[in-house]
Amino acid sequence: MLTKNSVKKRIADIPGARSARDELEIVRGYLADWRRYRKFSGRAGLDEYSLCARVVMDSHRIEKGLALSQPREWFGREVLQRLASAVEELPNSTDGHVVHAKSMALGAVDDYFSYFEPKCGSAPEWAEEVKKKFALFLGLDTREGGIKPLSLPRGQVAAGFKELVSSRESVRSFSEDAVPVAEIEAAAMLASTSPSVCNRQGSLCRIVPRGPEADRILKHQNGNKGFGSDASHVLLITHDLRTMLTPGERNQAYVDGGLYAMTLLYALHASGIGACCLNWSATRAQDHGLRREIDLPEHELVIMMIAVGYPADDAHVTVSPLRADRHKVGI
Repeated sequence: MLTKNSVKKRIADIPGARSARDELEIVRGYLADWRRYRKFSGRAGLDEYSLCARVVMDSHRIEKGLALSQPREWFGREVLQRLASAVEELPNSTDGHVVHAKSMALGAVDDYFSYFEPKCGSAPEWAEEVKKKFALFLGLDTREGGIKPLSLPRGQVAAGFKELVSSRESVRSFSEDAVPVAEIEAAAMLASTSPSVCNRQGSLCRIVPRGPEADRILKHQNGNKGFGSDASHVLLITHDLRTMLTPGERNQAYVDGGLYAMTLLYALHASGIGACCLNWSATRAQDHGLRREIDLPEHELVIMMIAVGYPADDAHVTVSPLRADRHKVGI
């Protein structure tokens, strides 16, 4: 007698049936991912939450530029003008995400003018217009963005885990001293202890020294201008898709690779080595360009690059204040 379960079993036993079913599940999964991203990401339209994300992103761009060893004079015109307009659109609200975005923007812009006006004299006309717009918000008490000295100067190491985590900062001003490859390899070995799905350990770290080889891969990444080529080494973090086995694991490589990269960053920091994540939120064309450049195997998924080096003695880092409303007890 045929039952529903027995029919399912017979179908599953047909050669290729399980593979076809998995293929369908993969397609359905990626379609669901696409629909969710299309509906809720800021690219679909800027609601209050997405507008705050835009303000934070552009504020951080100003912070990053100021944290370079030699910031370009009056850089970021387009970003500052966009930031000024976006801050004007923010609601007069006490919600955590609004307060955080506004205070970060004010701090970043305040440090921007405090840095350039003494060095360069009067600001260009466009910058004066930006300054006038932000003057409307100067009465606010919270102003947290901008730049600051390293929490742990070069040669000083964290006393415990809490200080290690809280003092890890993205370094964009590097010393000329090269980091011994053995120290990076030791950090990579520690990163290998990171959790991975069913202990499959698919993450891989390529260690590329400063010079032509590093420049070849950096040219395919958008966020390293002004400091990437000064790093002692550039690390390319990838994850082997051959370690992923089911339709439900279609995005697991990013999780495993991200865990690996975070442990690597902590391990480098614990050794007194500075680092800065170089995100790989890349287009298809960028991804193909990098693959062609270094003949990267198709089964390796790029997670990110990391610029690595000893911090310069006078290195400054971004303040990038933390949001205080990112904790929730229960469901």
